[in-house]
Amino acid sequence: MIVKMIVCDIDGTLVTDKEKKIPTANIEVLKKAQAMGILVTIASGRVPSSLSDYATTLGILEHCPYVIGANGGAVLNLKTKEYVYDEIISYQDTLWAMNIVREFGHDFYLAPLNEQEAYVSQASIIKDDLFLFRNTDIKAIVLDWNEIPQMRKVVISCHDEQKQNWLRQQIAVSKTLRTEVTGYGFIEIIPKNVNKWQGILKLIEVLKHKENCHLDSDEIMCFGD
Repeated sequence: MIVKMIVCDIDGTLVTDKEKKIPTANIEVLKKAQAMGILVTIASGRVPSSLSDYATTLGILEHCPYVIGANGGAVLNLKTKEYVYDEIISYQDTLWAMNIVREFGHDFYLAPLNEQEAYVSQASIIKDDLFLFRNTDIKAIVLDWNEIPQMRKVVISCHDEQKQNWLRQQIAVSKTLRTEVTGYGFIEIIPKNVNKWQGILKLIEVLKHKENCHLDSDEIMCFGD
């Protein structure tokens, strides 16, 4: 089959340095693909609105305004700011999960529905830039445990595999949540039915119904995890 769309992860794929900049060679190759009529987009664990600068750098908005964020849990039209698909964690599940995170005792950031903010476990995270907010427009705030906001996900810093397994076991009893190890010593709590491939399938539906663009799943080339 002919490749009609390329979907790229960001961290560890398009960018690998701490500055989180896409190398010129990657930009040139993906722009060349678009000039050949191949759609290009992004699928990332990051919140969708934070992908705008990368999408602009790659020049993809002219051809495909949609990006996939939150590990496949959301598809956002960056031009209109419309979520055409959005899978979020209920407030009840948020409180339940954060009780476990609190017991776990490791540094974390909670990604709320307001994507311009991130709630972290302590001020030193902001100073040390543990979660690399410095290169984004996201405002990091120390979490007030008495005012926990509803979340899209929570990312916990933990390099210890045994401790990660403990967290997995606690979350495994949930019918609506799951964990995912994301590399770099992070483990996330996200909706159970969310993954990047499901996000790509949602995007295929959106392109068909909103853009009259028909793609089969075997016409898509994916890079990343």
